[in-house]
Amino acid sequence: MVRRWSIRIALGAAIVLAACASYAALSYSPGAEHYDSPSAAAIELSAGLRSWPEHDALYPPQTDPYVLKIEHARGALLYYGAKHSRDPNYPQRSDIEKRWQAFKPTVALCEGRSRGFMIGVLFEPFTGLPEPMLVHRLARRDNIPLFSLEPSYESEVAELLAQWPAELVALFFTTRVYWSESQGHPDDGLATKLLARRTDVDGLRRVIASTEQLDQVWNKHFPDLASWRSRKTEPKHVFFGQVGDASREVRGEHMVRTLADLVRKGERVMAVVGCSHVIRQEPMLRAALDAPPAPDQPQ
Repeated sequence: MVRRWSIRIALGAAIVLAACASYAALSYSPGAEHYDSPSAAAIELSAGLRSWPEHDALYPPQTDPYVLKIEHARGALLYYGAKHSRDPNYPQRSDIEKRWQAFKPTVALCEGRSRGFMIGVLFEPFTGLPEPMLVHRLARRDNIPLFSLEPSYESEVAELLAQWPAELVALFFTTRVYWSESQGHPDDGLATKLLARRTDVDGLRRVIASTEQLDQVWNKHFPDLASWRSRKTEPKHVFFGQVGDASREVRGEHMVRTLADLVRKGERVMAVVGCSHVIRQEPMLRAALDAPPAPDQPQ
């Protein structure tokens, strides 16, 4: 009798484990692929990004998104500029879903590099519901292609290496993530892991191989600044402002070329990204898609 119960318990446990494993496998949404197209790379960008003062004049209040919709002779674009939140009950979630249903996209794009999500309802209480995860869910539900809006890390690094020494580019890409994750608490273990990951790309390998070398580069270029270890945010220093703006320009131009190329190919494109990107890219996108200029732009 005891043996029968033991067998039943073992079988029951095996069934539960198999069900959990199947649920996890079926709920996983792989990372969105980078969009790489010769026709996108060839698009001429005749207008620039909005300046930061122009951006600030348009930045929406509270939870309001900034939404750009462009109808083109071949396709259409719905570019949703969100206020970032992981709260599943945040008002933008239902707004994005309603606009998705009405627009009926044939291709979707989200922010972030090649990041996969566990998108089943059992995972949501632990992960929240960031906008990229919601786009993954909707694209998977409707069986439409999903791409990342981001350029490849390799191409972004290459662009910055054309303007700054490799050791400064390596420092920038490592510390920007370190400050976000450490939140002001010194953590050499985290810094070592990030350094290995962020410099594992052509042009940066072995440029800075340890936190000791990171110290040397920091002290060499920023002798008047406190140690990088205990910072929460990047310092208000001309280098970090310039390289940050250059990085955003590289990303912004790639996003515009990607969106414009897909629309020109006849797709109904819905993309969700932080609202600052949409605000700054709007003049460039309108020009690339032969749309009327934005109200605050010269005619």
